[in-house]
Amino acid sequence: MVASGVLEEREDAYYFTQDYLFPAPSTAAAVVLGRSANGWTEWKDKNGSTLSEIHRDAEDGDDSSEDVS
Repeated sequence: MVASGVLEEREDAYYFTQDYLFPAPSTAAAVVLGRSANGWTEWKDKNGSTLSEIHRDAEDGDDSSEDVS
């Protein structure tokens, strides 16, 4: 990501220079945190709700037959 210019090192930290779409929430969390991470539990909104609570749990209660894959 550094070689492609997406990340730039400044003052012993890395900064995103542009938006980047990761293939999975855990991949994004691992890059940002610099360690293995479960993105479904690491990403939280301003109220402290995890991505899993917002996205996965909301789908569990959905009675529609719409395919979200």
